[in-house]
Amino acid sequence: MPFTVSTDFLLLQAAYLIFSAASVLLKFASGHPPFSSPFLALCAGSLACLFIFALAWQQALRKYDLMTAYAWRGAMFLWTFLWSALFFGETITWSNFFGAAVIIAGMILVARGE
Repeated sequence: MPFTVSTDFLLLQAAYLIFSAASVLLKFASGHPPFSSPFLALCAGSLACLFIFALAWQQALRKYDLMTAYAWRGAMFLWTFLWSALFFGETITWSNFFGAAVIIAGMILVARGE
């Protein structure tokens, strides 16, 4: 059965994108003194992202088996991989690309079993 992109799949991926944004906000927060206004604002933004993720995750679980939905969680690694390079200037290595390819292959294999 070929893999197709549905609205439900896009919702799941948007949820993972939002979850990864929470990590980015926490990384930015780490650059500020604890309990300073920017630190608290960034932490609040991260909590808001996690709340939105929780709502979207519940909707995704209505459509997907837990194992399938969780297998796509590997997409968060891919988003974080992108954000680390774009926002923080972190170096992307060939090992990173190989690891990302393995994750993508695993997600597709699990999805094809659906």
